[in-house]
Amino acid sequence: MQLSQSIADLAGELDERGFITIDDLVPESVLDLMRRGCDRLIRQTEEMRHSTVEWQLESEAEGGGWGARASGQEGIPGKVRVVSFAHQCSPELAAVPELINLNEGVVRPLHGVSGDFYNTYMWAKPSKVGSEKPWHQDALFLKEEFYEKYEDVYTIWIAVDDAHEENGCLRFLPGSHRGRVKHIPDGMDPDDLFASPREPSLDIDRLWPDLTPITLPRKAGSAVLFGAFTAHTSSANSSEEERRAVSYVYSLPRRDRGTAGGTR
Repeated sequence: MQLSQSIADLAGELDERGFITIDDLVPESVLDLMRRGCDRLIRQTEEMRHSTVEWQLESEAEGGGWGARASGQEGIPGKVRVVSFAHQCSPELAAVPELINLNEGVVRPLHGVSGDFYNTYMWAKPSKVGSEKPWHQDALFLKEEFYEKYEDVYTIWIAVDDAHEENGCLRFLPGSHRGRVKHIPDGMDPDDLFASPREPSLDIDRLWPDLTPITLPRKAGSAVLFGAFTAHTSSANSSEEERRAVSYVYSLPRRDRGTAGGTR
Protein backbone atom coordinates (compact mmCIF):
# COMPACT_ATOMS: atom_id res chain seq x y z
CA MET A 1 0.00 0.00 0.00
CA GLN A 2 1.37 3.37 -1.06
CA LEU A 3 0.07 6.76 0.05
CA SER A 4 -1.22 8.66 -2.97
CA GLN A 5 -0.14 12.08 -1.66
CA SER A 6 3.41 13.07 -0.86
CA ILE A 7 4.55 12.36 2.68
CA ALA A 8 5.63 15.96 3.10
CA ASP A 9 2.16 17.24 2.16
CA LEU A 10 0.40 14.77 4.44
CA ALA A 11 2.72 15.43 7.37
CA GLY A 12 2.27 19.17 6.93
CA GLU A 13 -1.51 18.87 6.86
CA LEU A 14 -1.45 16.61 9.91
CA ASP A 15 0.65 19.14 11.79
CA GLU A 16 -1.58 22.03 10.77
CA ARG A 17 -5.04 20.52 11.16
CA GLY A 18 -4.51 17.57 13.50
CA PHE A 19 -5.95 15.03 11.06
CA ILE A 20 -5.68 13.86 7.46
CA THR A 21 -7.98 11.89 5.18
CA ILE A 22 -6.74 8.95 3.12
CA ASP A 23 -8.94 7.83 0.23
CA ASP A 24 -9.12 4.19 -0.90
CA LEU A 25 -6.78 2.98 1.83
CA VAL A 26 -8.33 -0.50 1.89
CA PRO A 27 -8.86 -2.59 -1.27
CA GLU A 28 -12.19 -4.32 -1.72
CA SER A 29 -10.83 -7.77 -0.84
CA VAL A 30 -9.57 -6.54 2.53
CA LEU A 31 -12.71 -4.46 3.08
CA ASP A 32 -14.77 -7.63 2.67
CA LEU A 33 -12.57 -9.28 5.29
CA MET A 34 -13.23 -6.36 7.65
CA ARG A 35 -16.98 -6.69 7.11
CA ARG A 36 -16.81 -10.36 8.05
CA GLY A 37 -14.78 -9.47 11.13
CA CYS A 38 -17.33 -6.89 12.24
CA ASP A 39 -20.14 -9.36 11.65
CA ARG A 40 -18.33 -11.93 13.79
CA LEU A 41 -18.06 -9.50 16.71
CA ILE A 42 -21.66 -8.36 16.44
CA ARG A 43 -22.92 -11.96 16.44
CA GLN A 44 -21.04 -12.55 19.70
CA THR A 45 -23.21 -9.92 21.39
CA GLU A 46 -26.59 -11.40 20.41
CA GLU A 47 -26.90 -13.15 23.78
CA MET A 48 -25.41 -10.32 25.84
CA ARG A 49 -27.56 -8.27 28.18
CA HIS A 50 -24.99 -6.13 29.99
CA SER A 51 -21.92 -4.32 28.74
CA THR A 52 -18.36 -4.61 29.92
CA VAL A 53 -15.60 -2.03 29.46
CA GLU A 54 -14.39 -3.87 26.33
CA TRP A 55 -17.83 -4.86 24.97
CA GLN A 56 -20.28 -1.99 25.06
CA LEU A 57 -23.87 -2.46 23.91
CA GLU A 58 -26.13 0.31 22.78
CA SER A 59 -29.12 1.29 24.88
CA GLU A 60 -32.15 3.55 24.61
CA ALA A 61 -31.61 4.62 28.22
CA GLU A 62 -30.45 8.14 29.06
CA GLY A 63 -26.81 8.44 28.09
CA GLY A 64 -27.09 5.70 25.49
CA GLY A 65 -24.72 2.77 25.63
CA TRP A 66 -22.19 4.60 27.79
CA GLY A 67 -24.76 5.51 30.43
CA ALA A 68 -26.30 2.03 30.50
CA ARG A 69 -22.92 0.36 30.97
CA ALA A 70 -21.87 2.72 33.75
CA SER A 71 -25.15 2.29 35.64
CA GLY A 72 -25.42 -1.47 35.10
CA GLN A 73 -28.59 -1.22 33.03
CA GLU A 74 -29.34 -3.71 30.29
CA GLY A 75 -28.24 -2.95 26.78
CA ILE A 76 -29.76 -4.06 23.49
CA PRO A 77 -28.52 -7.54 22.51
CA GLY A 78 -26.78 -7.53 19.16
CA LYS A 79 -26.60 -3.73 18.99
CA VAL A 80 -22.98 -2.83 19.60
CA ARG A 81 -21.55 0.58 20.33
CA VAL A 82 -17.86 -0.36 20.53
CA VAL A 83 -15.63 -3.38 21.01
CA SER A 84 -12.14 -2.74 22.39
CA PHE A 85 -9.26 -5.15 21.69
CA ALA A 86 -11.34 -6.27 18.72
CA HIS A 87 -8.33 -8.03 17.16
CA GLN A 88 -8.34 -10.55 20.01
CA CYS A 89 -11.78 -11.87 19.03
CA SER A 90 -11.66 -11.38 15.28
CA PRO A 91 -8.87 -12.99 13.23
CA GLU A 92 -10.16 -11.03 10.25
CA LEU A 93 -9.56 -7.66 11.89
CA ALA A 94 -6.26 -8.86 13.36
CA ALA A 95 -4.96 -9.59 9.85
CA VAL A 96 -5.69 -6.18 8.33
CA PRO A 97 -2.70 -4.09 9.50
CA GLU A 98 -0.21 -6.46 7.89
CA LEU A 99 -2.31 -6.90 4.76
CA ILE A 100 -2.30 -3.17 4.04
CA ASN A 101 1.03 -2.40 5.74
CA LEU A 102 -0.34 0.19 8.15
CA ASN A 103 2.67 0.59 10.40
CA GLU A 104 5.48 0.71 7.86
CA GLY A 105 3.37 2.19 5.06
CA VAL A 106 1.55 4.91 7.02
CA VAL A 107 2.85 5.39 10.56
CA ARG A 108 6.60 5.25 9.87
CA PRO A 109 6.56 7.63 6.87
CA LEU A 110 4.54 10.21 8.76
CA HIS A 111 6.20 9.90 12.16
CA GLY A 112 9.76 8.97 11.23
CA VAL A 113 9.81 5.74 13.27
CA SER A 114 7.46 2.79 13.47
CA GLY A 115 4.69 2.86 16.04
CA ASP A 116 3.96 0.34 18.75
CA PHE A 117 0.58 -1.32 18.45
CA TYR A 118 -1.86 0.03 21.05
CA ASN A 119 -5.39 -1.25 20.35
CA THR A 120 -8.08 -2.08 17.80
CA TYR A 121 -11.62 -0.77 18.17
CA MET A 122 -14.71 -1.80 16.26
CA TRP A 123 -17.29 1.02 16.20
CA ALA A 124 -20.66 -0.37 15.14
CA LYS A 125 -23.00 2.68 15.32
CA PRO A 126 -26.10 0.54 14.57
CA SER A 127 -29.07 2.02 12.71
CA LYS A 128 -31.58 4.06 14.73
CA VAL A 129 -29.98 3.31 18.13
CA GLY A 130 -26.33 4.18 17.43
CA SER A 131 -25.62 6.83 20.05
CA GLU A 132 -23.70 10.09 19.87
CA LYS A 133 -20.02 10.25 20.77
CA PRO A 134 -19.52 13.69 22.36
CA TRP A 135 -16.67 16.05 21.56
CA HIS A 136 -13.49 14.67 23.13
CA GLN A 137 -9.77 14.16 22.71
CA ASP A 138 -8.50 10.59 22.88
CA ALA A 139 -5.74 11.80 25.21
CA LEU A 140 -8.44 11.67 27.87
CA PHE A 141 -7.90 7.92 28.12
CA LEU A 142 -4.08 7.91 28.16
CA LYS A 143 -2.39 7.53 31.53
CA GLU A 144 0.43 9.85 32.56
CA GLU A 145 3.02 7.07 32.39
CA PHE A 146 2.24 6.74 28.68
CA TYR A 147 4.24 9.90 28.07
CA GLU A 148 7.39 8.49 29.65
CA LYS A 149 7.94 6.49 26.45
CA TYR A 150 5.53 7.93 23.90
CA GLU A 151 4.57 11.36 22.66
CA ASP A 152 1.23 10.67 20.99
CA VAL A 153 -0.84 8.08 19.15
CA TYR A 154 -2.04 7.76 15.58
CA THR A 155 -5.57 6.48 15.21
CA ILE A 156 -6.25 5.15 11.73
CA TRP A 157 -10.06 5.13 11.53
CA ILE A 158 -11.30 3.08 8.57
CA ALA A 159 -14.89 3.24 7.31
CA VAL A 160 -16.30 -0.26 6.82
CA ASP A 161 -19.61 1.18 5.56
CA ASP A 162 -20.17 4.52 3.86
CA ALA A 163 -20.25 7.13 6.63
CA HIS A 164 -22.33 10.29 6.16
CA GLU A 165 -24.09 12.86 8.31
CA GLU A 166 -27.30 10.87 8.78
CA ASN A 167 -25.57 7.72 10.08
CA GLY A 168 -22.99 9.47 12.24
CA CYS A 169 -19.81 10.22 10.33
CA LEU A 170 -16.93 11.85 12.18
CA ARG A 171 -16.59 15.58 12.77
CA PHE A 172 -13.28 17.24 13.65
CA LEU A 173 -12.12 20.57 15.01
CA PRO A 174 -9.06 21.56 12.93
CA GLY A 175 -6.30 23.03 15.07
CA SER A 176 -7.63 21.72 18.38
CA HIS A 177 -4.60 19.44 18.73
CA ARG A 178 -2.33 22.32 19.67
CA GLY A 179 -2.25 21.73 23.41
CA ARG A 180 -3.74 19.35 25.95
CA VAL A 181 -7.10 19.98 27.56
CA LYS A 182 -7.63 18.86 31.12
CA HIS A 183 -10.52 16.41 31.14
CA ILE A 184 -10.27 14.86 34.60
CA PRO A 185 -9.20 15.92 38.11
CA ASP A 186 -5.59 15.50 39.21
CA GLY A 187 -4.91 12.01 40.52
CA MET A 188 -7.94 10.43 38.87
CA ASP A 189 -7.23 7.22 36.97
CA PRO A 190 -8.60 7.34 33.40
CA ASP A 191 -10.06 3.89 34.01
CA ASP A 192 -12.41 5.46 36.57
CA LEU A 193 -14.05 7.42 33.77
CA PHE A 194 -15.91 4.30 32.73
CA ALA A 195 -17.80 4.32 36.04
CA SER A 196 -19.29 7.74 35.29
CA PRO A 197 -22.84 7.66 33.86
CA ARG A 198 -22.12 10.81 31.88
CA GLU A 199 -19.73 10.46 28.98
CA PRO A 200 -16.92 13.05 29.02
CA SER A 201 -17.57 15.98 26.70
CA LEU A 202 -15.62 19.09 25.74
CA ASP A 203 -17.24 22.52 25.41
CA ILE A 204 -15.58 23.39 22.11
CA ASP A 205 -17.27 26.81 21.87
CA ARG A 206 -15.64 27.85 25.14
CA LEU A 207 -12.29 26.16 24.59
CA TRP A 208 -11.80 27.03 20.92
CA PRO A 209 -14.14 29.92 20.02
CA ASP A 210 -12.16 30.74 16.87
CA LEU A 211 -12.08 27.21 15.42
CA THR A 212 -14.70 25.84 13.04
CA PRO A 213 -15.78 22.16 13.04
CA ILE A 214 -15.65 20.20 9.81
CA THR A 215 -17.78 17.18 8.88
CA LEU A 216 -15.99 14.30 7.15
CA PRO A 217 -18.19 11.88 5.21
CA ARG A 218 -16.13 8.84 4.20
CA LYS A 219 -16.61 6.14 1.61
CA ALA A 220 -16.13 2.55 2.75
CA GLY A 221 -12.44 1.68 2.58
CA SER A 222 -11.28 5.26 3.12
CA ALA A 223 -9.77 6.50 6.37
CA VAL A 224 -9.08 9.39 8.71
CA LEU A 225 -5.82 9.55 10.63
CA PHE A 226 -5.53 11.73 13.73
CA GLY A 227 -3.64 12.12 16.98
CA ALA A 228 -4.75 11.92 20.60
CA PHE A 229 -5.20 15.68 21.01
CA THR A 230 -7.49 16.36 18.04
CA ALA A 231 -11.06 17.03 19.21
CA HIS A 232 -13.66 14.99 17.36
CA THR A 233 -17.22 13.73 17.68
CA SER A 234 -19.89 11.72 15.87
CA SER A 235 -23.63 12.20 16.00
CA ALA A 236 -26.27 9.56 16.69
CA ASN A 237 -27.25 7.29 13.80
CA SER A 238 -30.76 8.38 12.83
CA SER A 239 -30.78 6.44 9.58
CA GLU A 240 -31.71 2.91 8.52
CA GLU A 241 -28.07 2.22 7.58
CA GLU A 242 -25.33 0.68 9.68
CA ARG A 243 -22.14 2.72 10.15
CA ARG A 244 -19.40 0.32 11.09
CA ALA A 245 -15.78 1.40 11.35
CA VAL A 246 -12.53 -0.01 12.73
CA SER A 247 -9.76 2.00 14.38
CA TYR A 248 -6.17 0.76 14.50
CA VAL A 249 -4.20 2.73 17.06
CA TYR A 250 -0.40 3.00 17.29
CA SER A 251 1.64 4.59 20.07
CA LEU A 252 4.27 6.98 18.73
CA PRO A 253 7.72 6.62 20.36
CA ARG A 254 9.30 9.83 21.54
CA ARG A 255 11.70 10.99 18.86
CA ASP A 256 14.04 12.64 21.36
CA ARG A 257 15.05 9.18 22.63
CA GLY A 258 16.66 6.20 20.97
CA THR A 259 14.18 3.54 19.88
CA ALA A 260 14.33 0.12 18.34
CA GLY A 261 13.04 1.63 15.10
CA GLY A 262 15.75 4.29 14.96
CA THR A 263 15.38 8.05 15.12
CA ARG A 264 14.46 10.72 12.67
